[in-house]
Amino acid sequence: MAITKHVLPVVVGAMAGMILITLGKSGVYLKYPPPAGTDFYEADSLAVYMKLLPAPAFALFLADYVVCSFIAGIICTLIAQRSSVVPAIAVGITLTLSGMYYIFTMPQPVWYSLASMFAFLPFVYLGYLSVRKKQLNAASETLA
Repeated sequence: MAITKHVLPVVVGAMAGMILITLGKSGVYLKYPPPAGTDFYEADSLAVYMKLLPAPAFALFLADYVVCSFIAGIICTLIAQRSSVVPAIAVGITLTLSGMYYIFTMPQPVWYSLASMFAFLPFVYLGYLSVRKKQLNAASETLA
């Protein structure tokens, strides 16, 4: 029971978030195509491309993080049967750590690095809040 309430939601939510973020980044890459010969599997080649990206591209990346984190929060909360915030917080931390990896490995503007560190956890939590079970307080139960 603990696996379906705690572990599975974290794994599925984090994977869904990362897959959605990757798909969103692909959309940004279509709007701002890389120079010919850019290899996305080679850090140096990708670093050159990241240096060439304009600020609106980084704003789109942030929007992607926000939307995908929100959706990941919803997914993990639904899998956890809407009962606990713990899986959502774990997904938010996982996505934040994943984002921090890029902060330290890819050149990017400082404003973007700072904003991206705070983009994941709050929006995963908002996703949790949007679908969690509503707790009835004692006053509303006595009225019913």
